[in-house]
Amino acid sequence: MGVVSQLGKLPLPPGGKKMLEAAKLENVAVLARESKETARSAGSLRAAEAPTPKTPMKCIFSVDVEDWFHILDLPKAPQIGDWDTLPSRVEQNFMRLLELFDAHQTRVTCFFLGWIGRRLPHLVREAARCGHEIASHGYAHRLVYQISPEDFYRDALDSRKILEDIAGVPIWGYRSAGFSVTYNTDWFFDKLIEAGYVYDSSIFPASRGHGGMVGGPRTPYWIQRASGRLFEFPVSVVDVLGKPLCFFGGGYLRLSPYFVIRTMAKRVLRDSRPVIFYVHPREIDINHPRLPMNRRRRFKSYVNLRSTLPKMTRLLKEFPLTSFEQFIRKDIQGAPTRDEVVEGLLRIVPLSDSPPTTASSRAI
Repeated sequence: MGVVSQLGKLPLPPGGKKMLEAAKLENVAVLARESKETARSAGSLRAAEAPTPKTPMKCIFSVDVEDWFHILDLPKAPQIGDWDTLPSRVEQNFMRLLELFDAHQTRVTCFFLGWIGRRLPHLVREAARCGHEIASHGYAHRLVYQISPEDFYRDALDSRKILEDIAGVPIWGYRSAGFSVTYNTDWFFDKLIEAGYVYDSSIFPASRGHGGMVGGPRTPYWIQRASGRLFEFPVSVVDVLGKPLCFFGGGYLRLSPYFVIRTMAKRVLRDSRPVIFYVHPREIDINHPRLPMNRRRRFKSYVNLRSTLPKMTRLLKEFPLTSFEQFIRKDIQGAPTRDEVVEGLLRIVPLSDSPPTTASSRAI
C-alpha cells in the first residue's frame, strides 16, 4: 500500500483509555486549585475560569504550513524526492483556515515550508494578500539535530529567498521542524542570524519527542551571539504538578479539553507572557491519508482531529489573537523593514533586560 495506509477508526494504544482518564483527573485537580485562588468563591470551575472581556496581552496564533506526509521521524516516511508524487491536501485545508481567520478578522503568522512555497506558490500569495505574516519553516522539514550546521544554513536561507520572491515581502521569522532545537545544537542561532532572520520561535522549554530544552526560558528574550543577535519567542508551557506542559498546539491542543486550554492560556497571560498557539493544516482534515506508524505515534499524530476546528473557533472568539509581526509592531500595518522589526522587539524586551549570555545554556 506504499506510504498511505487505509483510513479507519483511530485505535487507542494499550492502556490509552486509562491514560486519558488519568490525565483528565489530574487536570481537574489542578484546575480546582486554580479556581479557589482566582474566583475566591465556591463557584464552579467553569464559571471561575470564564474569559474576561479584555485580556491584558494579545495571544499569537501561527500555522505551520506543511502537508499530511510531513510528519517527522518515521521509518517509513516518504523521502523528499517522492513528495511531488503524493496527493496533496494542504491547499484545501489551508484555504479553510484562511476563511476561518477572515471570518473572525484575525491575522496570523504562516510558517511556510519552502517546499510548499515552491510547489504551491499561490498559497503564499493568498496568505499575504489576506494580511497574514509570511514566515519560514525551513525548506525540507528536517530535524535540526539530524543535520549539519552548513546544511541547516542552506535550508534556512533557501526557504527565506523562495518565500520572499513569492510574497514580495521580507521574511524575518523562523520556526524549526518539530521544535527540534536542543542544547547540543548551539550553532542553530548563529546560522539563523547568518541566513538573515530577526526572530525565531523554535525553543520548546520542556521535554518532547523531537528535542526540547528543559529548563529553558519561557518569556521572550534576546539571544546574543558573536555573529549578532536573535529574538526568541519560546513555545508556551505551564507548570502542572511541577512539570512544564504545553496545551496550545498540535497533539497537545487536540488531546486537551477546551476548558483546560482556556485555563492554562489565562495562566500564561497572568505571567505577562503571550500565549503562542500553533496548528498544522492536516489537523482540521479528518479524512487525510495516514502514514504507517506504531500505535503510540498514531495516537499522538491523529487523536481528536475532529476537535481542532471547534477549539480554534472558540479561541478566536474568546481571546485576542494576532501574528508575531503585529504583536511586535503593535498592529502597525504594512511590510516592516528589518530596523522596524528590531525596534519593535526592543520595545518588548530592551537589551538591558536580557541575560548577558552568548549561548543557549540552561542559565539563559
